[in-house]
Amino acid sequence: MTYPAATNYVLSEEMQSLVYWSTVYSAADTDLDSVRAAYDAMCRHYTLPRDGKIEITDHQLNSENHRVDIRLYRPKNLATPVHGWPCVLYFHGGGYVVGGLDSHEFLLSQICQDLNIVVVSVDYRLAPEHHFPAAYEDCEFAYRTLKQQAAQYAIDADNIVLAGDSAGGNLAAAVAVALRHSGQQAQGLALIYPVLTTQFDLPAYMQHAHAPLLTRADCEYYLHEYAPDRAQWKDLRLAPLLADDFSDMPESFIGVAEFDPVADDGRYFAAALSQAGISNHFYVAQGVLHGGLRLMRDCTEVQQLYQQLLSAIQHMINKT
Repeated sequence: MTYPAATNYVLSEEMQSLVYWSTVYSAADTDLDSVRAAYDAMCRHYTLPRDGKIEITDHQLNSENHRVDIRLYRPKNLATPVHGWPCVLYFHGGGYVVGGLDSHEFLLSQICQDLNIVVVSVDYRLAPEHHFPAAYEDCEFAYRTLKQQAAQYAIDADNIVLAGDSAGGNLAAAVAVALRHSGQQAQGLALIYPVLTTQFDLPAYMQHAHAPLLTRADCEYYLHEYAPDRAQWKDLRLAPLLADDFSDMPESFIGVAEFDPVADDGRYFAAALSQAGISNHFYVAQGVLHGGLRLMRDCTEVQQLYQQLLSAIQHMINKT
């Protein structure tokens, strides 16, 4: 994908640097392998070397008909809580097309250290090789299996927070919507600039149609790659914002970027939760672009977003 110049936005130097490096690491052509290689290179640019402060291990969640790879981040040199570790189950962003176990280590290793909890990243299947609902099915399977096998990983089965950014936020929200009235609902839901609709008709899609790092056209491209069959676009597993019942949703945090075509997805989702009486915190990161979380160590506005995320998760896991 190409990134328009940021001439119409007043951006901090740090945010301008994100636009610059995203351009540096953009693929030379549209070949899928090139796109993924460029994205992986950008992710490495923002990922610090492992320093041994936490334990990081890879595992597989298995059933007779399903297998999903996960990466587990665990506090080191701390006694395991009596009921197991609180856990954030995280679904990475990347438009359903790019990303994996390495792409969000910059964030997940830090959450593990800052909150002293277990964080689990899910390597769900990517499009276009695997169309909807493959990614969703992997994520729901990961949640249900991790809940069943929590003791194996020293996790508190009743203290799991679903989380994700961008397309991963979509997957986390969709899993939470599917869990309504099941008796298996997550302890919390934490979304960062999530994509929650397939209509692209909310005001932000017009206002920020040509925003740097993510345009409305990009959103349409990723949706078509993941779900080319338009007959599926009203499926709540793809468009959780279309749900008509938000009761029995978990306590939620929704953080969005100000200069982002998907900003209103989170805004409308938070409003729907509030109308249903669900406790939630909606936060707008001023001056921030989609994907800005990578600047959590460098940009004041993103640091504030990250701290809001941490505080929300801490509140969710402390309720048990």
